[in-house]
Formats: sequence, structure tokens, C-alpha cells
Amino acid sequence: MLAGAGASAIVPLGSTAARSPAGEYLIRGATVLTMVPGPATPAGDDVHVRDGLIVAIGPKIAAPAAIPIDARGSIVLPGLVDTHWHLWTTLLRNFADNSSGNGYFAMTGRLGQRFGPDDMRLAAMLAAADAIDHGITTVHDWCHNIRSPAHARAALAGLRDTGLRARFSYGATRETAFDQPLGAKGFAQLHDSWSEWSADGRLTLGLGWRGVLATVDGRPAAVPDAVWRADLALARDRDLPVSVHANNSAANRGHIRQLAALGLLGRDMQIVHAVNAEPDEIAAIAGSGASVSLAPSSEFTVGFGVPPVAALRRAGVRIGASIDTPTLVGAADLLRELLMIQGLANAQAGDEMAMTPLDALAIGTREGAASLGLGQVTGTLSPGKRADLIVVRRDALSLQPQADPATTLLRSVRPSDITLVMVDGAILKQDGRLTRIDRAALFADVGQATDRMMRDAR
Repeated sequence: MLAGAGASAIVPLGSTAARSPAGEYLIRGATVLTMVPGPATPAGDDVHVRDGLIVAIGPKIAAPAAIPIDARGSIVLPGLVDTHWHLWTTLLRNFADNSSGNGYFAMTGRLGQRFGPDDMRLAAMLAAADAIDHGITTVHDWCHNIRSPAHARAALAGLRDTGLRARFSYGATRETAFDQPLGAKGFAQLHDSWSEWSADGRLTLGLGWRGVLATVDGRPAAVPDAVWRADLALARDRDLPVSVHANNSAANRGHIRQLAALGLLGRDMQIVHAVNAEPDEIAAIAGSGASVSLAPSSEFTVGFGVPPVAALRRAGVRIGASIDTPTLVGAADLLRELLMIQGLANAQAGDEMAMTPLDALAIGTREGAASLGLGQVTGTLSPGKRADLIVVRRDALSLQPQADPATTLLRSVRPSDITLVMVDGAILKQDGRLTRIDRAALFADVGQATDRMMRDAR
């Protein structure tokens, strides 16, 4: 384990940059995309933020006590919402090279066993830095490398300290046998002490459930009834949300059908991937109110297949977008995933107009937040919502000529164009600089960990 890894990458709390408190700000003169349902009506408005909340949106707001932020010529919209990301694998970014001995599952399974708690914290910090840089303000950490209570707490510490909004889904490790229940004691203790981690509600807890159908050596295998019931009860007995990988690989076909037959689908459940979902399974998801998280870049790269975007939309299933794992996809570019989802929807429908850029942005904001049960908190800009937002400049060469804001955002925006990122009213990125994470210290810690990981990968 790397001694002290990640400990120096957070800016000391006594420094000006680290404080970045949820104060009062007036973002002036921007083209505001609220992402509230209905036709987009972008206008040159101000956004008033105070004590972590959006207070008002409109022209020429008077707020003499607020710190002014000049956003003329820029676009303001809700921060992007990732709905499924194995944050710990960010420390293994680009390590999977698709070779027989170093594919994603083999490599992460091998190196994941070598992660200590400090590595988990460092990975969460690296992921958070990448997320903030790309305008992601909410992440869903589907954590399946919890090797001890200390591993879970270290991962949570990394998330808490970087300022992101997040759900932490507590999952079993890859080596946990499917006839062995998840550690109930560790999960219960974490939930019972959640006030220590919630950061006033910014972090929430869920279950990364293994479901009722496993894949063992590439073949389907039933999870013992007593095991899946015990695991599921960990969340549902405590009214916590559940997320499960289902119908991702060919070997995992029929998993959603089994969940439906057992009456387990519900509004509290998120299905990850659903690439091989059949029409009756899609109908069951829609009828239950469950949501689906799609990650086209990783689903293509790992060979799962093509997500049935058009069929999911026709059925009325709520969809969220996912980074999944930087080990396969590289940078945490959620706008890229949204553009791919739009392309798939249009290609499968045979209609260029099937999904508009604004529809795709809704998946990455409003719909993603709702799918995580956070629709009353974030995902749109309106008075009373938490102030999770981003400001995007439009004067970069790659953004010319200026056109429809939603189309521009989906197709052309890069991290350097995202000039401000705010979560819960606190500024986490401003003028290209991360305010809570010391890039140089983070790079040094990651370099040390990477050197060790590369030695172990040989």
C-alpha cells in the first residue's frame, strides 16, 4: 500500500482555495438553460445563489451583497449527473489494453486486490478531479472493491473532501463468492454512522447489489436464494436505493426477466447496462418504474453490445448516462456519452430527429438526477434547488460559429471551455483551476501509485 497516498492532494482547509464556501453569488448575463421540462427558452439572465441554494433566475437581479460573476457570452446549465461509475478503477485508467491477459476484468481483478485504503481515497480524488474538470457535479460511485471497512471509509473520505455530490453504492468485491452474502455488519455500521459522511446530505448511501443471476467463468449461475435475499434486505430494510448490473453480457441474458418474475423490480432499483434486454424485460422495467444507466463507450469497448436506446425510450424508461470505468473509456467525458446515446437513439429509430440535443442533455442532467432519486435536489435550475451548476464559455475557436446552445454543448464543448463548476453553492472550479484539489500534489501521488501498479501489472 502506498503510505499516505492522496493525503497531500487536498488543499489544506486553512487555505483560501480550500474554503470556497457556499456563500452568495450573482452570475450575471448568461444564456441560462434551466433544463426544466418543456421547450428551451434560453435568455440573457442572472442566477442568484445564496447559502447553497438557487434563490432566483431572471434579468437584472439586484443582490448587492452577492459576489458578482460575469458570465456574459457564456451558457449556464445544471451540472452533469453521472449515474454509474466504478471510481476506484480511475487509478487504473488506460491500463486495460484489450489483450488476452490484460483485459478489463482480468486486469482490474488482479490489481484491485492490491488496493489499500489510501489507494481507494486517491482513486476517488482523481475521479472527482476529472469529473469536476468535465462539468460533472454528481457521481454514482458503484464501489465493488470494498475489502474492509477502512476501504469504504477511505473512498468516502475522498468523495466528501472534494466537494462533489455523490451516491456511494456499497458492493461486494470481485472475489466474493456468489454463495457468500455481503458483509451485513460493515454495511449496517456505515449506514448507522452516515451523519459522519453525508456532508449535510451531499453524499447518500445505496447498495451495489449482485442480483439473482451471476456469471461464473463466462457461464450463467444462479445466486442462492438465501444470499440474494439477505443482500437485498440490507438496502430495502433501511429504505435505501439499489443498483444492479443486469443483461450486460450475453451470459447475463434473462436476468431482468428473473428480477421481474420474482417481483423485485421497483422505483428504488437502477438497472446498469441492460444491453441485452428483450422487449418483455424492457416492458417490465417500464412498468415497475425502475431506471436504466447506459455507458455506450465502455459497453462497446468491452464487447457487451449495443444498448437499446430507442426501445427503452419508446417504453418510457428513465435513462441516465454513465462513465462506468476510465480503465476502458479514458477521460470522464459525460457529454461524449450523451452524444453517443443521441446517435444510437436516432440510428435505431431511423430518424435524425428522434432524439434532439436538448433531449440528450436532459438525460445528463434532469433525467439522470431523477433516476438517482435526486430530482428534488439537483438536475435543473430553479429557485429552491441546490446550486449545482456549470458555466461554459463560448468564445473558443472550436465553438464557432455560435449556434443553438444545446447543440453546441453536446457536440463541441471541452473541459477548457467549462470555466466554473459549483456544487451546493461552493465553487470547485474557476477559470480552469480546481479550488479544493491541488493538481500538482494529486499528480505526484498518482505517479507513485501508478509506478507501483505498473510493476504489479507485469
